[in-house]
Amino acid sequence: MLTKIRKTLKMVIYLPFELIWLLVYYTSSQKAKIDMDLDRFCKMEHRVVTRRNRPLMLLLNLMWAYDFRALFRFRVGSASMLLFFMPPGVSFGFDVPREKLGGGLYIQHGFGTVLSARSVGENCFINQLVTVGYKGNGCPTIGNNVRIGTGAIIIGDITIGNNVNIGAGAIVLHDVPDNCTVCCPEATIVKRNNLPVNEPLS
Repeated sequence: MLTKIRKTLKMVIYLPFELIWLLVYYTSSQKAKIDMDLDRFCKMEHRVVTRRNRPLMLLLNLMWAYDFRALFRFRVGSASMLLFFMPPGVSFGFDVPREKLGGGLYIQHGFGTVLSARSVGENCFINQLVTVGYKGNGCPTIGNNVRIGTGAIIIGDITIGNNVNIGAGAIVLHDVPDNCTVCCPEATIVKRNNLPVNEPLS
């Protein structure tokens, strides 16, 4: 109860700045994609966004969801300079042409994640400590509905198709076609009682 009261008071104190945040949102050329992002974040948090409550849900996410804040700042580009007193976002590195980053992106615990890609499709899901980046002069193209698990590494001039699930810790150096799951090898026991073995954990 006390936490809710503190959050409500903070929202009231920040009201003049929140009005500027809303102005940046409503005038952004990326508004449609921001709406998709907001819908996805709220859905993952089991909240419903309606036409009426959208401004409030946007402000709540900007106040309390550091992953969403980082994405919002990237979406609005140079207008992010107007986002006075907005709390900092997660340390998430974006190196994707803004117009090539699809809407509905969901970042979960995105600490230490770097996203350098030619383009990223819609409704993607990215966890923490992920590296999507360059190998030589090329970087990946990511399709729609792609999920990238914790610690995965995707590098080079490759294409990740639609509806792909990349497991935690996977290292992806080659194209992945649509509708596939890519995983790293499961952990194996390499030594037991000082005798080398090679068997999966059970």
